[in-house]
Amino acid sequence: MEKFGLTGEIRAVNLIEKRLKEAEKLGFKTCIIPENNKKLLKEKFKLDIIGVKNINDAMRTLGLK
Repeated sequence: MEKFGLTGEIRAVNLIEKRLKEAEKLGFKTCIIPENNKKLLKEKFKLDIIGVKNINDAMRTLGLK
C-alpha cells in the first residue's frame, strides 16, 4: 500500500479510506499508512492506524531497525 521515493519519504496514496475499509473487511488489525494520508482521514476505523513519514519510521514501527 505504501509508495516511497528515492530519498525514503512515504508518499500519499489514492483512495486511502476505501483501502482501509477493505483492510477491515479482510480482518487486519493494524495498518501503516503515509502520515499525509492519516492527517486527512475523515472516517473512523476499527484499525490501529499508524502514520509514517519515511521508510525508517516504517521499519522502526515494524521493529526492524
